[in-house]
Amino acid sequence: MIAAQLQPANLKPRIMGDTSDLHRTFDEKRVKSPGVDGSGVLAPVNDGAPAASDNNSAVAVTAPWCDDCKSGWWGHRIITESSPLCPVCSFLLASAIRRGLEVDYQLITKWLDDCGKHHGDACFCSPSDLDLIVGFQLVDCVSRRIIPASEADGTIYATLSYVWGTTSSSKTSEDIDGERSVKTLPNRLPQVVEDSIRVVNELGFRYLWVDKYCIPQDDTSAKHAQIRLMDRIYSRSAMTIIAAAGDDEEYGLPGVGSRQFKPELRIELAGVLTCAEPPQQLRLYHPPKDDIILSTWNTRGWTYQEALLSRRRLVFTDNQVFFQCQQMMYEEGKVSPTLASQNNDDPSVLAFPSPAAISLSYTVWERIREFVERKLSFDRDALDAISGILNMYRSMSAPSNGSRLFVRFAPVSSESFGKTWVLASSLLWRSSWLDSAFGWQKNELSSEKLDRPRRKGFPSWTWVGWKSTSQHVLIVSRVVLDEEHAYKCAIRAVYEGHNVDLSWEKDAEQILKNSALGLHPRFLDIKGACFDVGFTWGKPETPYPYQDSPNDTWIYTEPVACKLAGCTAPNLYMPPNTLEQVAGKVHRLVGLTFTKKKFEDGRVEVIILLLQPVEYSAGRWVYERVTKAYLGFRDQQSVEQFEAGLEERELRLG
Repeated sequence: MIAAQLQPANLKPRIMGDTSDLHRTFDEKRVKSPGVDGSGVLAPVNDGAPAASDNNSAVAVTAPWCDDCKSGWWGHRIITESSPLCPVCSFLLASAIRRGLEVDYQLITKWLDDCGKHHGDACFCSPSDLDLIVGFQLVDCVSRRIIPASEADGTIYATLSYVWGTTSSSKTSEDIDGERSVKTLPNRLPQVVEDSIRVVNELGFRYLWVDKYCIPQDDTSAKHAQIRLMDRIYSRSAMTIIAAAGDDEEYGLPGVGSRQFKPELRIELAGVLTCAEPPQQLRLYHPPKDDIILSTWNTRGWTYQEALLSRRRLVFTDNQVFFQCQQMMYEEGKVSPTLASQNNDDPSVLAFPSPAAISLSYTVWERIREFVERKLSFDRDALDAISGILNMYRSMSAPSNGSRLFVRFAPVSSESFGKTWVLASSLLWRSSWLDSAFGWQKNELSSEKLDRPRRKGFPSWTWVGWKSTSQHVLIVSRVVLDEEHAYKCAIRAVYEGHNVDLSWEKDAEQILKNSALGLHPRFLDIKGACFDVGFTWGKPETPYPYQDSPNDTWIYTEPVACKLAGCTAPNLYMPPNTLEQVAGKVHRLVGLTFTKKKFEDGRVEVIILLLQPVEYSAGRWVYERVTKAYLGFRDQQSVEQFEAGLEERELRLG
């Protein structure tokens, strides 16, 4: 969003006409409009008053406003008509024309010093355990060499977060020439890396961590160790440089190298308005969060955890550079920084979540929701690209009862069923499949063009096994359930080769340790109360209790108890291209019951997982999670009739 700060109170800007003209080049308009010169600087106004200076891009308004500006008709007209423009028209036109601006390193140094003096360890503490990261290396920005961190002069370093892009001719660390433990950077670096080295030197640092050059690509063990420990690498850096401008690594950092910032323009309004207390200045303001939201950087999967794990972020966009630490957000043009409240921060103001927003373990689901909306070039990266965030939440959750999988998803209140219930309830995450507003191309979401929203190599029972498609966006959220009415079940983790089975109730800690080492179960064998379920797509004969259902929805056709109770599923979000929405066609799956919810008016909802068989292997079916669903019953008697038909089965969930 581009906003006019301190806008005159008696004017209401409106846009009229075809706004597509706003996105055309302004070369032709510069000739027609005397209010702006060819460089984008505000030209002299009618009475010969000085134009915007090279220092502050401001101009005093001494000439009268045009009739349209007086009446509030700002927008399209002022940049298309060839008639002379008044100063306000000139300002609005000039705001769309690029003019060179560079980074103010003294201001950034002031931000860093202010954070260091007043925020202490909350924003930065010197790393003490980097030697535990196998193969950890840094770029020496003075000698332009890649050295082991143990050979660095001190442990203070910066990190870089950027978009690689689809094409890159630069060399990675495995191609770099060098001897023994020291390697020399190639002469030709991606522009964003070259600019970041300059920023590091200008701000008085020396070392920079860049994934492309510092992760040892030829050492598989060290490579995977660093990927799993991204939380340490980014959280212990003195500053993360975020390149949130452009679409690839060759775009660079605006204001640092050859690429410059877009201008910040403002005009003085003194003596023009007739209201009692008019604002004295009109200023074009770009909220930092808006710049982030609109960036390509914000769409990529890997960059999500890089920003979230960092304690101090120096962000470069086309419009500005700003700095957000754990306590404040500093912006150019603002005298006072924005406070990142520890209790009630305003998400519309801060560019990144404050510590308060991630202080509770259940907020991991908010992080997962944000992450799955981003794009990955390769499906295989889906877990690695968020592993640092999962590690962060895991360190926040006390492992006193061994009842968490990565993080503790649900409260434990039962001695006999507590551990298993935590895992069982975490399987009931909610998936919503919304129509894509922009019609993403399949090659933007995955390296493989799949019709179904499944990720190869990941089991269906976890959210990481699913993804958005070209037509539908996956929205993931947590479900809060009560253990009081849970159906008892038993869960075993089955690892590759089927040689090792671990009981979740007895071996939860070992399963968690395995996961921390990157060893995840291939299947879950779940023994619980099951039933055969059928449903079809159409209009229900009996509406869902207390809900008008005039449109087509999923209707349960079996078991009989469901039909008699008038069960429908108006909020069933079926993964696209999984089951056909054909009227009259009955789909027969298996329902695995987990818990139920009772309402004061007697209604009961039974929460289940819908599973479908996908593979017959070693004498048994392997099932795939389809979705979480509800069975709605009008009264307790209907529920008891349904429960009488349940039978205990053991299903292998892949």
